[in-house]
Amino acid sequence: MPTLRRLLLCSALLIGFILLGAQALGMLAAHRYLNTQLAQQSEAGANALAWALSHGTGTQQEQAELADELFGQGLYSLVNITNEGNVLRVERRSPPAAGRDRDWRAAWLNMEAPAVSRPFATPNGKTRGTLTVQADARLARDTLWQGGVRVLGLALAAAAFWALFATNLVRWIEARTSRDICDRVRALAPGAGTALTGSCEMPGVDQALVDAQRRVAATVQEQNARIESLQSEIYRDPISRLSNRKHFIDQFRLALTDKSDDTGGHLLMFRQRDLAQINRHLSRAFTDQWLRSSSDRLRKLVEEFGGPGALLARISGSDFALLLPRTSAPQASLLAERVRRELRSLRVPMDKYGWCRWALAMAEFAPGDNMSDILARLDHALMCAESADDDQITPASQAADSTRIGEYSWHDALVTALEQHRFSLAAQPLHDLSGAVLHYEATLALHDASGTDPVPASIFMPPAVRLGLSAECDIQAIRLGLDWLFTHEGALTVPVSLATLAQGSFFTRLERMLADRPALTMRLILDVDAAGLVEQGADVRLLCDIVTGAGGRVGVSRLSQQFGAMEHLHEFPVSYVTLCGSFITGLLHSPGSQHLAATVVATARTLDMAVYAADVPDSATQFVLEEIGVRAISGAVVNFAHAHDLAHDHQWVPS
Repeated sequence: MPTLRRLLLCSALLIGFILLGAQALGMLAAHRYLNTQLAQQSEAGANALAWALSHGTGTQQEQAELADELFGQGLYSLVNITNEGNVLRVERRSPPAAGRDRDWRAAWLNMEAPAVSRPFATPNGKTRGTLTVQADARLARDTLWQGGVRVLGLALAAAAFWALFATNLVRWIEARTSRDICDRVRALAPGAGTALTGSCEMPGVDQALVDAQRRVAATVQEQNARIESLQSEIYRDPISRLSNRKHFIDQFRLALTDKSDDTGGHLLMFRQRDLAQINRHLSRAFTDQWLRSSSDRLRKLVEEFGGPGALLARISGSDFALLLPRTSAPQASLLAERVRRELRSLRVPMDKYGWCRWALAMAEFAPGDNMSDILARLDHALMCAESADDDQITPASQAADSTRIGEYSWHDALVTALEQHRFSLAAQPLHDLSGAVLHYEATLALHDASGTDPVPASIFMPPAVRLGLSAECDIQAIRLGLDWLFTHEGALTVPVSLATLAQGSFFTRLERMLADRPALTMRLILDVDAAGLVEQGADVRLLCDIVTGAGGRVGVSRLSQQFGAMEHLHEFPVSYVTLCGSFITGLLHSPGSQHLAATVVATARTLDMAVYAADVPDSATQFVLEEIGVRAISGAVVNFAHAHDLAHDHQWVPS
């Protein structure tokens, strides 16, 4: 109880300080107000008497009558009238206070009205003399003192009430606590209950409490053991009712250790990329209900087409896994496509992206494979799928060995490489149809401390985007690009990811780098994805302003993946646009695609932009593109003499 007493005492002192402070502030405010009123009262009396004297006959008797009339109101302590020679004619003054009226209260309150003097004259303007009027401050001082005494008395009464209340409260709490302790000791230690007195004052209470504590500790330990045993038996996620991570890991480990015939299988992982935004825009209850209903539909789909060994699990907040043991590649691909279509039908609308997005990746496994390597490759494949910004299934089995590390390992590797500047830049020329070099295209690579083969940007940029390190990597690429321009002729294209443009600090650093090397910036081209013109128009516009303001150029890649950017091309000072991917590979057999490509070329010519084509599969497609008016063509088949030079691959998808 000492703590409670100290708490109540501190509360009382705090409230007392607040009340005294409020009282002091109120007294000061009232003091200032009354002083102002006294000054105004003196001025009003002086003005009124001056006006009356100026319109009177000017005799001493009349002046005395006017002074008596003003003084008789009881509001003034001094009324003084002198003639033009400063000779006193009339004076009315309150007698000085006797006895204790002039005691410490008057000195402490310090309230005195100022004496106001006014000249008065005849109606023709001739000065008659001067009058002085001073208001009586005694009434204001008494009023202020009485008000302060009343408030102080109220505060003292409240303090007395609080003291009585706090005393009774402490006594009641002590009594109630004592009874509760007695009841609990009797319940926990029945053997000690007979020794307790009516007021619970007995020497064995401490020992009874110790014994009860030991019994409770033993009970808690037993219950914890039972809880751990039950937890090991529970394998269901509470929201989705799917298998949880522990059950999934156990089943996956069993599948990897199965040595029987026809073992092996596939693992499909899919991630809800916008779960955090869904929780922010929608209620948590709706999100849980949506996850539960989506999981039910997926479970039914897997039960119908996945076979008896398929396992659907929720392994984290936004990550799900579908384990398909003893499943061939065609069977797994067919089921994965069914899951992809089902996930697309289960999407909910989002403000920024239209619909929530899923990322999918699939890997094949065999007995004896390392589970951590498979999960790491799947995690990297999911990051690549997020970077590609579509819901196509990314095959993790095609990832390089350098991707077999998890997200945290990628963070350490990238941070170390950035701190030690272990990056290099390779440049490949891009030729026009006549064979002349238009510019060089840069690709960034990361070097490991062990001296192994460098890791291309297609491997490390998706983790960098997910970890928020894309801006640092792109800064490294631009810095190396400027160094390359210092030792080489021609222009150089450096790709910049859209995730980098979303980081505001990137533009400040870019502007400073370009300003330091203005001569080299004239030959620098920064390449951005066409999706940025639609989704991040403000960021791309700021990039164009900075680069073109420094003398550089901006290009747009992957226009064929986002033709919606055609509506915004006229808003940006773009130097060229690039068509690539499946649009180019299927161009020969699609008249609609050929017409669309011709429209792009015509629009680009109107805007004074060049059109390049990448991923051209054969000479026939090359001929169609040349007829349409594409300025530069690159691919694995066309221009075989320059096949190495014309490999159009930025090594990562700038998303």
